Amino acid sequence: MTQEIIEKLVRECMNEAQKAIDSGNPPFGCVITDKDGNIKAKGHNTQQSNNDPTAHAEINAMRILGGKIGSRYLDDYVMFANASSCSMCMSGAVKAHITEFYFGAPPEPSMNPWITMDEVAEKSKNEIGVHGPVLGDECATQIAEGRNINS
Repeated sequence: MTQEIIEKLVRECMNEAQKAIDSGNPPFGCVITDKDGNIKAKGHNTQQSNNDPTAHAEINAMRILGGKIGSRYLDDYVMFANASSCSMCMSGAVKAHITEFYFGAPPEPSMNPWITMDEVAEKSKNEIGVHGPVLGDECATQIAEGRNINS
């Protein structure tokens, strides 16, 4: 994928994050594409509205795509998020066999537990490429502003 396509897809994650913000949820969004960059699933954070601590954008997008294709394995797909994912979401991507993951903003200091995407990838039995930050400053600004709106 070209840098232009990668940035376009991260901006689509930012659009999903705006949906989360608008619905009173934490400011995170995700898209999953095929290897050519065609969007196959989108998700945004719905923790507050669903009263579900696992309803992160990445988890929601994986659930949607898994339902569409009838499989929990997403070997031929690429994940994009507007922020560096938490250990739960990254572990979910590993378990789903995602092979490439692009993120926007760098990890937040409030992340708990403090385990980075790279650390999860290093301990994985299957390879997953972690790429980013992509549009890191723009994504970080949106996240900070979104948190201020919903705090």
